[in-house]
Amino acid sequence: RGKKLKGLTEASDEEGGESDSSAASASSKGSRGSRSSRSSRGSRGSKSSRVHRHHRCHSNASSDVGLSIDGSYHDTIDTSRHSISSMTSEVIIGGFTPQIDPLPKLDLTQNDEFTLLLESDPDNEEVWSTMSEAEREIVEALRDGFAVVKTISNSEWTSFLKRFQVPVINRRLAQSKHEDKPPSVEEESNSDAPLIRIFNSFVSSTSLLPSNGKKMRCYGSTKQYITGVVFQLPISYPSGESEEEAVTRTRTWSWPAGYSAKTEFNIDNRGNLINGREEALVSLSGLRKLNNSYLHDKDHEIGGRIIKGGLNTVPYNEVYMRIGGPGRIVRGIDCATGRECRDEEGTGRSLEYGIGLPAALFIRTACYGSLISLLRTRARCNATFGKDYMKGLPLLMITPELGVRVLTDALQKRLLQTMSRDLNPFQNALLAHKTTVDNSSEAHMQQKLEELLDLDSDDIRNTLTAEECARLAGGFGATDDSVAHLLMDVLREDLRHDGETNDDGDEEDGHGLQDIVNDGLESAVRSGDYNTSRQLLILYTLVASKGHKESAMHAEEDNGGANMSSGKISNGEEAKALGIGEDMEPMTPLNTPSEPSHMQRADELATKNSESTLSKDHFPPPPPPPPLDTDRLRSATNSDGLLSVLGAAQVLKSMQDGGAKKRVEEAVLAIEEWVEKGEQSVAFRLASWRDQRAAQGDLKIAMEHDSNFMTFISNKAIANRKKFASQLRDAVSATDFESLRFLQSLHALVASMHSPCLRLELLQYILGLDNRYSVAHVARSIELAATCMSISEQESNSLGMIEGGEES
Repeated sequence: RGKKLKGLTEASDEEGGESDSSAASASSKGSRGSRSSRSSRGSRGSKSSRVHRHHRCHSNASSDVGLSIDGSYHDTIDTSRHSISSMTSEVIIGGFTPQIDPLPKLDLTQNDEFTLLLESDPDNEEVWSTMSEAEREIVEALRDGFAVVKTISNSEWTSFLKRFQVPVINRRLAQSKHEDKPPSVEEESNSDAPLIRIFNSFVSSTSLLPSNGKKMRCYGSTKQYITGVVFQLPISYPSGESEEEAVTRTRTWSWPAGYSAKTEFNIDNRGNLINGREEALVSLSGLRKLNNSYLHDKDHEIGGRIIKGGLNTVPYNEVYMRIGGPGRIVRGIDCATGRECRDEEGTGRSLEYGIGLPAALFIRTACYGSLISLLRTRARCNATFGKDYMKGLPLLMITPELGVRVLTDALQKRLLQTMSRDLNPFQNALLAHKTTVDNSSEAHMQQKLEELLDLDSDDIRNTLTAEECARLAGGFGATDDSVAHLLMDVLREDLRHDGETNDDGDEEDGHGLQDIVNDGLESAVRSGDYNTSRQLLILYTLVASKGHKESAMHAEEDNGGANMSSGKISNGEEAKALGIGEDMEPMTPLNTPSEPSHMQRADELATKNSESTLSKDHFPPPPPPPPLDTDRLRSATNSDGLLSVLGAAQVLKSMQDGGAKKRVEEAVLAIEEWVEKGEQSVAFRLASWRDQRAAQGDLKIAMEHDSNFMTFISNKAIANRKKFASQLRDAVSATDFESLRFLQSLHALVASMHSPCLRLELLQYILGLDNRYSVAHVARSIELAATCMSISEQESNSLGMIEGGEES
């Protein structure tokens, strides 16, 4: 398969210098979309005239062949077997992608329900036996009326979590004893042990649900308020104080179901309730009585009125209560420190200093969209409060119809398996439009980082296969270090089996690392996530370079080289070498600078390597990673970001398999031939301009602007292409096509382009990219490839320093 290079054919005298111009880059072998039908819609010139040009040019020695991916020449189209009138409109064009061919949909979407959760009733003894102590405690608190819930808007989670760390000064709240109380360490009056409140405490509106969360709806819609938090109330108070006395002293206010307190508008400057809000107050015990009547009585009291016959679902009540302060407490023990916390001694939860961190998270529907939001919210809580405090945090579903359902550990594993196998992945809709390749907000990107799943936690790696973990990382997002650990483990498995023979006696070549990265990239394409695909590609290059280094070390051992045992590094040192150590600023994908900044770093590394001399301590830069097969994925997306990432993978593949070197030499000869003929004939240049306009009209070339007529009339087109050929020749002579120098040379070529036509198509052809890659796409692909190479080279240097230090 292949296609002719535009304007390189010899002009025909009879046709007034007409030439074949169907130039588009040749795509990599196996690329889909190489067959297409030419449409007359939007084209300049009829289909028959273009076919006629093919027929006339077929007789010319220089125009009856096209360039294939392996550099060989073959017939592009054989018109000798057909007359012009009977000739079909289908033409083989290498590298031409006429339309997007999406990946087939998986079985489940975010609107489908995880039915196993609906059956996870804590009243069922079998379910109860599988629940953790934390889950049992919070279910008991919801059953007995000693837990409050709060739903939070999807867009307000950032400010809510930040409030636990940063106090907000509000003089009006200070007057009512509702001011924020920052973290502090105080000495208890009758003990030498400190009373630790490491989080800010503040007042917020919550709801006290009926037993088991039934009958009462929570605040907000299930789409705008997907996820909520559950707080556990104190069960006793210091010095024998009653709950009602503590409520009065701390001004913990509560209103019955159906009453709109609107505390933000109904507290005066002196901290007193106004507009009848104080008269409508009820005690916590009064709320429990009302909740009990909703479950068992026929008539309901709602907002001070009796509703005959009751309601199927009653509106929420409101409890204005202080949350935060202490950490998360389970069965009287602080989760992070193991310290004993007693409510009656004032060392646990209290209405005065706060009832602690969330005791559970909950959702309000069993659909996968809500469940993924729940997992991402838990990840954010881990990032905000620390994993020690959030370890084993219960995950619940609470609905007025079913009450409480528990997402037990076993169900979480089933959910992850379903996510990785059958669920179409998706991004957080609030972040997707603000974390793209050309529109990224720092705040939204920070939230995306906080929502990443940790594949090293909750026994995920032992539950899912490596391929399933990779799909989770690509489709839903995972932390840099957990993805790096996954890839390193697969790499070690490949190295362990590399060279072994299978049952047929053939030698095996481990390629598990490439397979799982392809799986991850496929999921990233399904979710349209540029960031996770970029993360996978960079980490793949980074890990592959380490694998190359280890293979070289093993080869030296096998050849009787020096004892390399001292060169092996520990897991901690390996993590630092990969840039994911705890004491280092992460250099991994989701935290790396933008690609242009890495191009500057690539220039520095290329210069440094060219000036360095070989010695026993010198480690040559690693080659590009083993090639990834991204042809099908490129044909399945039109996302600028994903095309850049998949294009970068193709650039690295072209460097690694030698395809770029072959095609550069062919492209130089082809463009020099065009320059030679263009200098001799204005008619040839006009024919090239016309044919390029026709191809642009047929949308065969990813161009922002049509070819400029005056560029071809004057000698500007010749000058541009002559300069391009010279720069390509310099690139050929100055690099080995596997180093940063090659990318540096190509980037310089792209940076100097303004409105290229033939030059762009030749670059597409050299790199194995299809016709949709504009100058911006090609530039981004080259820049990301340079980012991958420069990071892996830095990793190689750091690894060399570690090994060198150990040897010395």
